[in-house]
Amino acid sequence: MRRILVCLMVVCGAACATPQPNAQPGTSTAARAGAPRMVVVDEHDVRIEQPPPHGAIGMSTAYRISDAVPGRTMEYRRRTLHVGAAIGEHPINHDEVYYVLAGQGEVVSDGEKRLLTPGMAAYLYDGAVVGIRQLGETPLDLIISYPLKPSDPHLLVDADRQPDAVIDLWPDAALGGQGVTLTERVVERDNPFGLLDRAAHDVTRPTLSVFKPQKPDGSAILIIPGGGYSWVVIDKEGFEGARWFSRHGATVYVLKHRLPHQGWAAGPDTPLQDAQRAIRLIRARASEDGVDPARVLVMGFSAGGHVAGSLATRFDLRASPPIDAIDQMSARPDAAVLMYPVISMKPGVAHTGSRRNLLGAAPSAEMAEKYSLETSPPRNTPPTFLLHAADDASVPVENSVLLFSALKKADIPTSLHVFEKGGHGFGLRGLEGDARREWPSMVMDWGRDQGVFTGQ
Repeated sequence: MRRILVCLMVVCGAACATPQPNAQPGTSTAARAGAPRMVVVDEHDVRIEQPPPHGAIGMSTAYRISDAVPGRTMEYRRRTLHVGAAIGEHPINHDEVYYVLAGQGEVVSDGEKRLLTPGMAAYLYDGAVVGIRQLGETPLDLIISYPLKPSDPHLLVDADRQPDAVIDLWPDAALGGQGVTLTERVVERDNPFGLLDRAAHDVTRPTLSVFKPQKPDGSAILIIPGGGYSWVVIDKEGFEGARWFSRHGATVYVLKHRLPHQGWAAGPDTPLQDAQRAIRLIRARASEDGVDPARVLVMGFSAGGHVAGSLATRFDLRASPPIDAIDQMSARPDAAVLMYPVISMKPGVAHTGSRRNLLGAAPSAEMAEKYSLETSPPRNTPPTFLLHAADDASVPVENSVLLFSALKKADIPTSLHVFEKGGHGFGLRGLEGDARREWPSMVMDWGRDQGVFTGQ
């Protein structure tokens, strides 16, 4: 679905008024000391006698957000949350407004909860952790608005390119699915970049989406996107990276794997079953796809980094019984790249959502130890590249630091890169003028040093 860009005065009406009528133009509310993360207003708060940018009916939302970044295009998206639906809590790195057209909802920001009814708006500021859920028997109809962020065209290439092939991992139904009654679906997500952003929920058909290069160098990359073990991201940490790396000579396979908490017989080893099968399938197809089976790199993002890290440290585990000749091949990747990865399942370090979805609400200390990747990685773990931002509020940077230390102790070639700022889940988006924009080139340089890549 393409994004629609309009001036907010067309849709918001009187309720789109600034909650801070005394603010100075050009000053971000979030940047002022002691500023709240959320302010809720309704149409009775509008001061219609004030001139823009802090009071004119219907214009103040557009001005209020854009005064932090003058000249930035505003975007709005209309969303309907059906009965029982929600937008889960997530950190935002831009100002944002929820404006309610119909129904009722509860918005949460950093633990504060407020009820929204028609004609009300919640102003949510840069740095907030935000979520909203539908209440009652009527769907929640709302407008979400924010400044449209530019994206680096040199990283986000071939935007309309689709996979050259989609391959089922398993010849028949996925293993251990007796009693699993899920219906797989794809959900579109909001984002401030105007980009297609989908996630696969309730995965029942694990697949590899293949992107073939015009000038292959014989290397292969298995990309495992994130999603907190709640879903699997498709575009942001999957297809977009696949397009970039295939432009540079790699044959790229994007994994859509099953989730560990949805009734599969293997439980927490379900994603590892799919990842091991994926590596073996890539090697089985090496001749057909023109790749070197000894130059296969795995790249995982966030919770996908935990899957990729599990593959790198637990490749010898028989996560599933062999069903054909493909399963006789090695599941060990030749190199691993872990991007802002979930590593530890131990309290105080673990990403709570990933830990809960993988191991349950109250896992034993033994289970947390078993699924923490920093615990005794084997000495034949492949060379590993780790990248994180120090200000990651979702998955603490300590995850990468712990694995780096464990790999160094085991004499595994490893490289750790920590950016001072960058947050979580950035992929290739919004990196213009930012040191993070170099990470794909850093991976290529490192991969050449490991003998995986040979192209430029």
